[in-house]
Amino acid sequence: MDKKLFKNILFIIAYSVLLVAVIINIEWIIGAAGWFLGLLSPIFIGFSVAFVLNRPYMFFFRLYTTPLKKKSGKKNKKPEKERSDKSKRRILNLKKALALLTVYILFLAVIALLLWLVIPEFSGSVTQIASNFDEYGKNLNKILTDVEEWLPFDFSLSTPTTEETETENLLAVESVPLSDFLSQKTSEFFESLPETISGLIPNLFDFTKSVASSIINGLLGFVMSVYMLASKESLITQLKKIFNAFVPKKFADRTYEVLGISNEMFSNFLLGRLLEASIVGLLCFIGMTIFGFQYTLLISVVVGVTNIIPFFGPFIGAIPSIFLLLVVDPMQAVWFTVFIIVLQQIDGNLIGPKIVGDSMGMPAWWVMVAILIGGGLMGIPGMLIGVPMFAVIYKLLSKTVAIRLQKKNLALKEAEKQDG
Repeated sequence: MDKKLFKNILFIIAYSVLLVAVIINIEWIIGAAGWFLGLLSPIFIGFSVAFVLNRPYMFFFRLYTTPLKKKSGKKNKKPEKERSDKSKRRILNLKKALALLTVYILFLAVIALLLWLVIPEFSGSVTQIASNFDEYGKNLNKILTDVEEWLPFDFSLSTPTTEETETENLLAVESVPLSDFLSQKTSEFFESLPETISGLIPNLFDFTKSVASSIINGLLGFVMSVYMLASKESLITQLKKIFNAFVPKKFADRTYEVLGISNEMFSNFLLGRLLEASIVGLLCFIGMTIFGFQYTLLISVVVGVTNIIPFFGPFIGAIPSIFLLLVVDPMQAVWFTVFIIVLQQIDGNLIGPKIVGDSMGMPAWWVMVAILIGGGLMGIPGMLIGVPMFAVIYKLLSKTVAIRLQKKNLALKEAEKQDG
């Protein structure tokens, strides 16, 4: 038998056995993969923090370059080429240290400021909502009753009931008004709440353990982000050496191109959306304070955070906020709806184009498609990262199509010349 054929047969047999083993043990493999990824979660957290802070870090690194050069020039009159490598390394390390110190102090200061401002107000708003829940329920029932009276038709729900006769119990259908139906379901919810809470108590230890593990992973990830950002040049160089040693040069060059485009798209998108969401949340807080709306900070935080998601983010944040104000005061809900529409128009026509611009390089239609596909696959996180991921694919595909069309046009021109 030919050696090449024999090797191919062995490869097919080994591949088939491996595939069958994977299919049989698929649940164990998925569990092991989840455990391994959980083990690496500090690395993922550290990479995410370092990726977000990379642009500010580079800004401060360039900012400190000029004064340090001037300071070094006063001490050493020799040209740049004649300076020792030790002196250059010392200046570079000083710039890195100052940039890292500045960016992490600002990062921690922003987080501390948000926690100091948001948590007390947030907990106060939640406490106020919980204490006034019965009143809000009555207001909601009153609104629903008024709506039922205003509607020109009878809006009711059908619920099954049991009618007793002399011989058997018959299942009948009773028409119940919407307000009574919601009141009944609300009462049933509160009656079953103690039993639900008591059922969650045995899982309290697992929940506490999970929270403690998340906090530890977050702290480890934060520390790792410092090392990643400080030594990113050496890390990239090492990874490139390993990658170049095991893959063909053409494939490596293509991979570096894809990673470069991905870095550009993701950094432009995430930083732009974060800045835009912060401005929108601040404007929402200022406007709600001026007009005297309730739960100002709570709603502003919700509107700002959800505004990170393009297109659907404003609706995701506005709908629960409008509902909350509706049960407090219907007129506040009406005026808040007008206010949020005006704010989103300002964001869509002034703030967004100035900050984010056309950084994705995609038409609005494809942005919406990316959000729908990402949201369908991964929920809210998918709606956020779906746009830059789709933008990378869109840009690579556009470049490939342009190259192929150019080759075809050249081929057609050559053919026309030969025919002529």
